[in-house]
Amino acid sequence: MAKINVIRNTYGGLEYLQRALNYVTDTRAMYGNGFGINPYNTSNAYDQMLAVKRYYGKTSGNPLVHIVIAYDDSVKDINAATYYGYKGARFFADRFQVLYCTHKKDFHCGHFHTHIIINSVSYVNGQMIQTGYDEMNSYCNFITQVTGQKSWFYFDNKAIY
Repeated sequence: MAKINVIRNTYGGLEYLQRALNYVTDTRAMYGNGFGINPYNTSNAYDQMLAVKRYYGKTSGNPLVHIVIAYDDSVKDINAATYYGYKGARFFADRFQVLYCTHKKDFHCGHFHTHIIINSVSYVNGQMIQTGYDEMNSYCNFITQVTGQKSWFYFDNKAIY
C-alpha cells in the first residue's frame, strides 16, 4: 500500500520553499529531477518558481505543495521507485513547476519514498493548485494505477479514507 502525504500547511512562506528545494537536492536525494525548473541548482529553481509567482502577482500565501509518496515493502528496487516518483511528479508538470527526488527510507516500513515539491501557482494561467479531497483522491487513484499498490492519502499527516 502506498501512503501519500499531502503537506499543504507549509508555514514559513518563501523560506520554506527554499528549504524544501534544498531538501530534495541534498546528499540523500537519489535520481532527482524536475519539470519547468532547473533541477541541478536550487537557487536557480527558487528564482524560477518565484518568477512565476511574481508574474501572476501571487507571492503571498502558500508557496508550494509538498507530496511524499511512501512505497510499501514490495518496492525493493531503486529503479522501480524512481520510475514511480517520475510518474507521480509528471502528473502535475503540464501546469506547475515540479522538483522531485527519491529517498531511501530510514524509518517505518518500506524501502523508498519520493518527495515532490510543486509550485502552488500555475505557469500556464496563474491559478493556484487545488489540493482538495476530490483532486487528491484522483491523484491517489493515478498512483494506484502506476504502482499497482492500493494508495491512500493524508493531509498534513492526518489520514483520509
